[in-house]
Amino acid sequence: VGTRPPPHPINGLTRVGIALEVGAWGASKARRQSRFFWWLCWRRSRQHNHQKRHQEELRSSSRVCWYRAVGQKGNSVRRVGIVGGGGMGNWHASRWRGLPVELTGFYDIDQARAGALAAKHGGQAFASTEELLTSSDIVDICTPPTEHAATTIAAARAGKHVVCEKPIARHLGDAQAMIAACESAGVRLFVAHVVRFFPEFARAKAVLDSGALGRLGVVRSVRGGAPPGHSGWFADIEQSGGVTLDVAIHDIDYQRWLCGEVARVFARGLTFRGLSVDHVLMTLRFAGGAIGHIEGSWAFPAGNFRTFLELAGTQGLLAHDSDEAQPLRVQYHAGAAPSSAIGDMAPLDDDPYFKEFQHFLQALDSGSDFLVTPRDALAALRVALAAIESLRSGRPVDVATFEEAL
Repeated sequence: VGTRPPPHPINGLTRVGIALEVGAWGASKARRQSRFFWWLCWRRSRQHNHQKRHQEELRSSSRVCWYRAVGQKGNSVRRVGIVGGGGMGNWHASRWRGLPVELTGFYDIDQARAGALAAKHGGQAFASTEELLTSSDIVDICTPPTEHAATTIAAARAGKHVVCEKPIARHLGDAQAMIAACESAGVRLFVAHVVRFFPEFARAKAVLDSGALGRLGVVRSVRGGAPPGHSGWFADIEQSGGVTLDVAIHDIDYQRWLCGEVARVFARGLTFRGLSVDHVLMTLRFAGGAIGHIEGSWAFPAGNFRTFLELAGTQGLLAHDSDEAQPLRVQYHAGAAPSSAIGDMAPLDDDPYFKEFQHFLQALDSGSDFLVTPRDALAALRVALAAIESLRSGRPVDVATFEEAL
Protein backbone atom coordinates (compact mmCIF):
# COMPACT_ATOMS: atom_id res chain seq x y z
CA VAL A 1 0.00 0.00 0.00
CA GLY A 2 1.32 3.46 -0.79
CA THR A 3 3.71 3.15 -3.74
CA ARG A 4 3.02 1.31 -6.94
CA PRO A 5 5.36 -1.62 -7.83
CA PRO A 6 8.00 -0.88 -10.50
CA PRO A 7 7.20 -1.78 -14.13
CA HIS A 8 7.99 -5.31 -15.23
CA PRO A 9 11.50 -5.22 -16.74
CA ILE A 10 10.46 -7.07 -19.92
CA ASN A 11 7.02 -5.94 -21.05
CA GLY A 12 6.46 -2.78 -19.01
CA LEU A 13 3.46 -4.27 -17.19
CA THR A 14 2.98 -3.52 -13.52
CA ARG A 15 2.64 -6.39 -11.10
CA VAL A 16 -0.35 -5.62 -8.90
CA GLY A 17 -1.36 -7.25 -5.65
CA ILE A 18 -5.12 -6.72 -5.89
CA ALA A 19 -5.86 -6.94 -2.19
CA LEU A 20 -3.16 -4.40 -1.35
CA GLU A 21 -4.11 -1.91 -4.07
CA VAL A 22 -7.87 -1.53 -3.47
CA GLY A 23 -7.55 1.67 -1.53
CA ALA A 24 -5.25 3.38 -4.01
CA TRP A 25 -6.70 2.16 -7.31
CA GLY A 26 -10.43 2.16 -6.58
CA ALA A 27 -12.97 -0.55 -5.90
CA SER A 28 -14.26 -0.81 -9.48
CA LYS A 29 -10.80 -1.46 -10.87
CA ALA A 30 -10.22 -4.01 -8.15
CA ARG A 31 -13.40 -5.84 -9.16
CA ARG A 32 -12.33 -5.93 -12.79
CA GLN A 33 -8.90 -7.15 -11.79
CA SER A 34 -10.45 -9.72 -9.48
CA ARG A 35 -12.66 -11.07 -12.26
CA PHE A 36 -9.63 -11.20 -14.57
CA PHE A 37 -7.59 -12.91 -11.85
CA TRP A 38 -10.17 -15.68 -11.37
CA TRP A 39 -10.60 -16.11 -15.14
CA LEU A 40 -6.81 -16.42 -15.45
CA CYS A 41 -6.73 -19.02 -12.67
CA TRP A 42 -9.52 -20.99 -14.41
CA ARG A 43 -7.68 -20.87 -17.73
CA ARG A 44 -4.37 -21.91 -16.21
CA SER A 45 -6.14 -24.74 -14.38
CA ARG A 46 -7.57 -26.02 -17.67
CA GLN A 47 -4.14 -25.77 -19.30
CA HIS A 48 -2.54 -27.60 -16.36
CA ASN A 49 -5.15 -30.39 -16.51
CA HIS A 50 -4.65 -30.74 -20.26
CA GLN A 51 -0.89 -30.94 -19.85
CA LYS A 52 -1.27 -33.44 -17.01
CA ARG A 53 -3.52 -35.69 -19.14
CA HIS A 54 -1.02 -35.46 -21.99
CA GLN A 55 1.85 -36.40 -19.66
CA GLU A 56 -0.13 -39.36 -18.29
CA GLU A 57 -0.77 -40.55 -21.86
CA LEU A 58 2.93 -40.32 -22.66
CA ARG A 59 3.86 -42.17 -19.47
CA SER A 60 1.33 -44.90 -20.16
CA SER A 61 2.56 -45.20 -23.74
CA SER A 62 6.20 -45.45 -22.70
CA ARG A 63 5.38 -48.09 -20.09
CA VAL A 64 3.48 -50.17 -22.64
CA CYS A 65 6.42 -49.85 -25.06
CA TRP A 66 8.76 -51.07 -22.33
CA TYR A 67 6.48 -54.05 -21.61
CA ARG A 68 6.46 -54.92 -25.30
CA ALA A 69 10.23 -54.56 -25.48
CA VAL A 70 10.56 -57.04 -22.62
CA GLY A 71 8.45 -59.51 -24.57
CA GLN A 72 10.36 -58.91 -27.80
CA LYS A 73 13.60 -59.87 -26.07
CA GLY A 74 12.15 -63.33 -25.65
CA ASN A 75 12.05 -63.15 -21.86
CA SER A 76 9.18 -65.09 -20.31
CA VAL A 77 7.15 -63.29 -17.67
CA ARG A 78 8.91 -63.62 -14.34
CA ARG A 79 7.05 -65.10 -11.40
CA VAL A 80 7.21 -63.22 -8.07
CA GLY A 81 6.47 -64.77 -4.70
CA ILE A 82 6.23 -62.63 -1.56
CA VAL A 83 7.38 -63.88 1.84
CA GLY A 84 5.67 -61.91 4.59
CA GLY A 85 1.98 -61.08 4.77
CA GLY A 86 2.13 -57.85 6.76
CA GLY A 87 1.95 -54.21 5.72
CA MET A 88 4.98 -54.25 3.44
CA GLY A 89 3.93 -57.50 1.78
CA ASN A 90 0.61 -55.90 0.91
CA TRP A 91 2.29 -52.68 -0.25
CA HIS A 92 4.81 -54.48 -2.44
CA ALA A 93 2.10 -56.67 -4.00
CA SER A 94 0.11 -53.62 -5.08
CA ARG A 95 3.19 -52.35 -6.96
CA TRP A 96 4.16 -55.65 -8.56
CA ARG A 97 0.66 -55.84 -10.03
CA GLY A 98 1.50 -52.86 -12.25
CA LEU A 99 4.53 -54.58 -13.76
CA PRO A 100 4.95 -57.39 -16.34
CA VAL A 101 5.28 -60.17 -13.76
CA GLU A 102 3.08 -62.97 -12.48
CA LEU A 103 2.36 -62.69 -8.77
CA THR A 104 2.38 -66.35 -7.73
CA GLY A 105 1.33 -65.78 -4.13
CA PHE A 106 2.35 -65.34 -0.52
CA TYR A 107 3.85 -67.21 2.39
CA ASP A 108 3.46 -66.11 6.00
CA ILE A 109 3.72 -68.02 9.25
CA ASP A 110 0.16 -66.79 9.80
CA GLN A 111 -1.68 -68.62 7.01
CA ALA A 112 -4.73 -66.40 7.41
CA ARG A 113 -2.70 -63.31 6.48
CA ALA A 114 -1.21 -65.04 3.44
CA GLY A 115 -4.69 -66.12 2.39
CA ALA A 116 -6.07 -62.60 2.78
CA LEU A 117 -3.35 -61.14 0.54
CA ALA A 118 -3.82 -63.88 -2.05
CA ALA A 119 -7.54 -63.12 -2.14
CA LYS A 120 -6.80 -59.42 -2.56
CA HIS A 121 -3.93 -59.50 -5.06
CA GLY A 122 -4.14 -62.91 -6.71
CA GLY A 123 -1.98 -66.00 -6.50
CA GLN A 124 -2.14 -68.54 -3.71
CA ALA A 125 -1.29 -68.87 -0.06
CA PHE A 126 1.71 -71.20 0.08
CA ALA A 127 2.09 -73.68 2.92
CA SER A 128 5.87 -73.19 3.17
CA THR A 129 8.76 -71.11 1.89
CA GLU A 130 9.97 -74.15 -0.07
CA GLU A 131 6.65 -74.39 -1.89
CA LEU A 132 6.83 -70.70 -2.77
CA LEU A 133 10.40 -71.07 -4.06
CA THR A 134 9.38 -73.91 -6.37
CA SER A 135 6.70 -71.70 -7.96
CA SER A 136 8.68 -68.43 -8.23
CA ASP A 137 11.62 -66.89 -10.11
CA ILE A 138 11.92 -63.87 -7.80
CA VAL A 139 11.45 -63.87 -4.04
CA ASP A 140 10.38 -60.61 -2.38
CA ILE A 141 11.15 -60.69 1.34
CA CYS A 142 8.93 -58.52 3.56
CA THR A 143 9.53 -60.11 6.96
CA PRO A 144 11.17 -58.76 10.13
CA PRO A 145 14.94 -58.20 9.62
CA THR A 146 15.89 -61.17 11.81
CA GLU A 147 14.31 -63.49 9.21
CA HIS A 148 15.91 -61.98 6.09
CA ALA A 149 19.06 -64.11 6.10
CA ALA A 150 17.44 -67.55 6.24
CA THR A 151 14.98 -66.78 3.45
CA THR A 152 17.59 -65.10 1.23
CA ILE A 153 20.05 -67.96 1.59
CA ALA A 154 17.32 -70.53 0.83
CA ALA A 155 16.27 -68.54 -2.24
CA ALA A 156 19.87 -68.27 -3.47
CA ARG A 157 20.40 -72.00 -3.12
CA ALA A 158 17.21 -72.52 -5.14
CA GLY A 159 18.57 -70.23 -7.88
CA LYS A 160 16.08 -67.40 -7.28
CA HIS A 161 16.73 -63.65 -7.51
CA VAL A 162 15.94 -61.76 -4.31
CA VAL A 163 14.31 -58.45 -3.45
CA CYS A 164 14.72 -57.77 0.26
CA GLU A 165 13.16 -54.97 2.25
CA LYS A 166 15.61 -52.77 4.12
CA PRO A 167 17.53 -53.17 6.33
CA ILE A 168 19.38 -55.98 4.62
CA ALA A 169 19.50 -57.84 7.96
CA ARG A 170 19.49 -57.25 11.71
CA HIS A 171 23.15 -58.21 12.12
CA LEU A 172 26.32 -57.74 10.05
CA GLY A 173 27.16 -61.44 9.98
CA ASP A 174 23.75 -62.29 8.52
CA ALA A 175 24.08 -59.59 5.87
CA GLN A 176 27.52 -60.83 4.84
CA ALA A 177 26.20 -64.40 4.61
CA MET A 178 23.31 -63.24 2.40
CA ILE A 179 25.65 -61.46 0.00
CA ALA A 180 28.03 -64.41 -0.13
CA ALA A 181 25.19 -66.89 -0.79
CA CYS A 182 23.80 -64.83 -3.69
CA GLU A 183 27.24 -64.27 -5.23
CA SER A 184 28.08 -67.98 -4.95
CA ALA A 185 24.77 -69.00 -6.56
CA GLY A 186 25.01 -66.39 -9.31
CA VAL A 187 21.69 -64.72 -8.41
CA ARG A 188 20.98 -61.03 -7.90
CA LEU A 189 20.23 -59.43 -4.52
CA PHE A 190 18.44 -56.08 -4.45
CA VAL A 191 17.87 -54.37 -1.07
CA ALA A 192 14.93 -51.98 -1.28
CA HIS A 193 16.31 -48.68 0.04
CA VAL A 194 13.41 -46.85 -1.56
CA VAL A 195 14.34 -43.25 -0.68
CA ARG A 196 16.79 -43.16 -3.60
CA PHE A 197 13.71 -43.53 -5.84
CA PHE A 198 11.62 -40.72 -4.33
CA PRO A 199 11.46 -37.96 -6.99
CA GLU A 200 12.42 -35.10 -4.67
CA PHE A 201 15.38 -36.99 -3.22
CA ALA A 202 16.55 -38.17 -6.63
CA ARG A 203 16.30 -34.61 -7.92
CA ALA A 204 18.31 -33.29 -4.98
CA LYS A 205 21.06 -35.79 -5.81
CA ALA A 206 21.01 -34.65 -9.46
CA VAL A 207 21.27 -30.99 -8.45
CA LEU A 208 24.23 -31.78 -6.20
CA ASP A 209 25.94 -33.81 -8.93
CA SER A 210 25.47 -30.94 -11.40
CA GLY A 211 27.75 -28.76 -9.29
CA ALA A 212 25.08 -26.11 -8.72
CA LEU A 213 25.51 -26.26 -4.94
CA GLY A 214 29.29 -26.26 -5.02
CA ARG A 215 31.11 -28.44 -2.50
CA LEU A 216 28.70 -30.03 -0.05
CA GLY A 217 29.37 -29.11 3.57
CA VAL A 218 26.32 -30.14 5.61
CA VAL A 219 23.34 -32.45 5.03
CA ARG A 220 20.37 -32.41 7.37
CA SER A 221 17.41 -34.80 7.22
CA VAL A 222 14.36 -35.64 9.31
CA ARG A 223 12.13 -38.70 8.93
CA GLY A 224 9.51 -39.82 11.38
CA GLY A 225 5.98 -40.63 12.40
CA ALA A 226 4.05 -42.24 15.22
CA PRO A 227 5.16 -45.50 16.84
CA PRO A 228 4.15 -48.39 14.52
CA GLY A 229 1.25 -50.17 16.16
CA HIS A 230 0.37 -52.66 13.43
CA SER A 231 3.08 -55.22 14.33
CA GLY A 232 4.39 -55.91 17.81
CA TRP A 233 7.93 -56.84 16.71
CA PHE A 234 8.79 -53.18 16.01
CA ALA A 235 8.88 -52.49 19.75
CA ASP A 236 11.45 -55.25 20.28
CA ILE A 237 14.85 -53.74 19.49
CA GLU A 238 16.38 -57.19 19.19
CA GLN A 239 14.10 -57.83 16.21
CA SER A 240 13.68 -54.38 14.67
CA GLY A 241 16.76 -52.43 15.75
CA GLY A 242 14.46 -49.64 16.90
CA VAL A 243 13.89 -46.39 15.05
CA THR A 244 17.56 -46.27 13.98
CA LEU A 245 17.41 -49.47 11.95
CA ASP A 246 13.84 -49.11 10.73
CA VAL A 247 13.60 -45.37 9.94
CA ALA A 248 16.92 -43.53 10.20
CA ILE A 249 18.70 -46.11 8.03
CA HIS A 250 16.82 -44.62 5.06
CA ASP A 251 18.71 -41.37 5.56
CA ILE A 252 21.98 -43.10 6.40
CA ASP A 253 21.83 -44.76 2.99
CA TYR A 254 20.75 -41.57 1.25
CA GLN A 255 23.40 -39.38 2.86
CA ARG A 256 26.05 -41.95 2.09
CA TRP A 257 24.84 -41.84 -1.56
CA LEU A 258 25.44 -38.08 -1.49
CA CYS A 259 28.64 -37.86 0.54
CA GLY A 260 30.47 -41.20 0.39
CA GLU A 261 31.78 -43.31 3.24
CA VAL A 262 31.03 -42.48 6.88
CA ALA A 263 34.10 -42.23 9.13
CA ARG A 264 32.47 -41.65 12.52
CA VAL A 265 28.98 -41.53 14.04
CA PHE A 266 27.63 -40.10 17.29
CA ALA A 267 24.03 -40.61 18.40
CA ARG A 268 21.73 -39.71 21.27
CA GLY A 269 18.14 -40.75 21.74
CA LEU A 270 15.39 -42.56 23.63
CA THR A 271 16.03 -46.12 22.43
CA PHE A 272 17.23 -47.53 25.74
CA ARG A 273 14.96 -45.47 28.02
CA GLY A 274 12.16 -48.05 28.25
CA LEU A 275 9.57 -45.73 26.69
CA SER A 276 6.73 -46.46 24.29
CA VAL A 277 8.22 -44.00 21.77
CA ASP A 278 11.66 -43.87 20.15
CA HIS A 279 13.64 -40.95 18.80
CA VAL A 280 17.24 -40.62 17.62
CA LEU A 281 19.53 -37.75 16.70
CA MET A 282 22.80 -38.63 15.03
CA THR A 283 25.77 -36.83 13.56
CA LEU A 284 27.80 -38.42 10.77
CA ARG A 285 31.34 -37.37 9.91
CA PHE A 286 32.08 -38.37 6.31
CA ALA A 287 35.55 -39.29 5.15
CA GLY A 288 35.36 -36.52 2.55
CA GLY A 289 34.82 -33.87 5.23
CA ALA A 290 31.06 -33.28 5.03
CA ILE A 291 28.83 -33.44 8.11
CA GLY A 292 25.46 -35.18 8.22
CA HIS A 293 22.67 -34.67 10.75
CA ILE A 294 19.84 -37.22 10.92
CA GLU A 295 16.71 -37.14 13.05
CA GLY A 296 14.60 -40.30 13.10
CA SER A 297 11.41 -40.58 15.10
CA TRP A 298 8.65 -42.84 16.30
CA ALA A 299 7.36 -40.03 18.54
CA PHE A 300 5.36 -37.78 16.19
CA PRO A 301 1.56 -37.44 16.45
CA ALA A 302 -0.44 -40.21 14.81
CA GLY A 303 -1.17 -39.46 11.17
CA ASN A 304 1.80 -37.13 10.80
CA PHE A 305 4.68 -38.71 8.88
CA ARG A 306 7.19 -36.04 7.95
CA THR A 307 10.38 -35.86 5.89
CA PHE A 308 12.80 -32.97 5.61
CA LEU A 309 16.02 -32.58 3.64
CA GLU A 310 18.54 -29.76 3.47
CA LEU A 311 21.81 -29.68 1.52
CA ALA A 312 24.19 -26.80 2.22
CA GLY A 313 27.04 -26.28 -0.25
CA THR A 314 29.60 -23.59 -0.90
CA GLN A 315 27.46 -22.18 -3.73
CA GLY A 316 23.90 -22.77 -2.60
CA LEU A 317 21.29 -24.28 -0.31
CA LEU A 318 18.66 -26.86 -1.29
CA ALA A 319 15.73 -27.76 0.95
CA HIS A 320 12.66 -30.00 0.87
CA ASP A 321 9.97 -30.19 3.55
CA SER A 322 7.06 -32.60 3.14
CA ASP A 323 4.88 -30.37 5.35
CA GLU A 324 5.14 -27.55 2.83
CA ALA A 325 4.17 -29.85 -0.05
CA GLN A 326 1.16 -31.29 1.75
CA PRO A 327 -2.10 -29.42 1.00
CA LEU A 328 -4.01 -31.08 3.85
CA ARG A 329 -2.62 -32.43 7.09
CA VAL A 330 -4.55 -34.45 9.66
CA GLN A 331 -3.32 -35.46 13.10
CA TYR A 332 -5.07 -38.17 15.10
CA HIS A 333 -5.44 -39.04 18.74
CA ALA A 334 -3.59 -42.18 19.80
CA GLY A 335 -5.32 -45.27 18.47
CA ALA A 336 -7.47 -43.34 15.98
CA ALA A 337 -5.07 -43.28 13.02
CA PRO A 338 -5.93 -45.20 9.82
CA SER A 339 -4.63 -48.75 9.57
CA SER A 340 -2.25 -47.90 6.69
CA ALA A 341 1.21 -47.29 8.10
CA ILE A 342 2.71 -46.01 4.86
CA GLY A 343 0.29 -43.55 3.27
CA ASP A 344 -1.86 -43.11 0.22
CA MET A 345 -0.95 -44.73 -3.07
CA ALA A 346 0.58 -42.36 -5.64
CA PRO A 347 0.02 -42.85 -9.38
CA LEU A 348 2.20 -45.82 -10.33
CA ASP A 349 4.51 -43.91 -12.64
CA ASP A 350 5.29 -41.47 -9.81
CA ASP A 351 5.44 -44.08 -7.05
CA PRO A 352 8.94 -44.83 -5.69
CA TYR A 353 8.11 -48.45 -4.84
CA PHE A 354 6.92 -49.05 -8.39
CA LYS A 355 10.04 -47.30 -9.71
CA GLU A 356 12.42 -49.43 -7.65
CA PHE A 357 10.80 -52.68 -8.83
CA GLN A 358 10.80 -51.43 -12.41
CA HIS A 359 14.51 -50.62 -12.00
CA PHE A 360 15.12 -54.09 -10.55
CA LEU A 361 13.52 -55.80 -13.56
CA GLN A 362 15.36 -53.60 -16.06
CA ALA A 363 18.68 -54.33 -14.33
CA LEU A 364 17.96 -58.06 -14.48
CA ASP A 365 17.34 -57.77 -18.23
CA SER A 366 20.40 -55.62 -18.96
CA GLY A 367 22.80 -57.09 -16.41
CA SER A 368 23.56 -53.58 -15.15
CA ASP A 369 24.29 -52.73 -11.53
CA PHE A 370 21.46 -51.89 -9.18
CA LEU A 371 21.20 -48.30 -7.97
CA VAL A 372 21.51 -49.79 -4.48
CA THR A 373 24.11 -52.56 -4.45
CA PRO A 374 24.29 -55.22 -1.73
CA ARG A 375 27.52 -53.56 -0.54
CA ASP A 376 25.65 -50.24 -0.19
CA ALA A 377 23.05 -51.98 1.98
CA LEU A 378 25.79 -53.60 4.07
CA ALA A 379 27.53 -50.24 4.57
CA ALA A 380 24.27 -48.57 5.67
CA LEU A 381 23.68 -51.41 8.15
CA ARG A 382 27.18 -51.01 9.57
CA VAL A 383 26.65 -47.27 10.16
CA ALA A 384 23.23 -47.88 11.73
CA LEU A 385 24.57 -50.52 14.10
CA ALA A 386 27.48 -48.23 15.01
CA ALA A 387 24.89 -45.53 15.80
CA ILE A 388 23.01 -47.96 18.07
CA GLU A 389 26.28 -48.70 19.86
CA SER A 390 26.82 -44.94 20.26
CA LEU A 391 23.32 -44.66 21.75
CA ARG A 392 24.21 -47.42 24.18
CA SER A 393 27.65 -46.13 25.18
CA GLY A 394 27.20 -42.37 24.85
CA ARG A 395 30.42 -42.14 22.83
CA PRO A 396 31.28 -41.55 19.15
CA VAL A 397 31.98 -44.74 17.21
CA ASP A 398 34.57 -45.18 14.45
CA VAL A 399 32.71 -46.97 11.65
CA ALA A 400 35.69 -48.64 9.97
CA THR A 401 36.79 -50.39 13.15
CA PHE A 402 33.31 -51.04 14.56
CA GLU A 403 32.62 -54.64 15.57
CA GLU A 404 29.12 -55.69 16.45
CA ALA A 405 28.78 -57.27 19.90
CA LEU A 406 26.30 -60.17 19.78
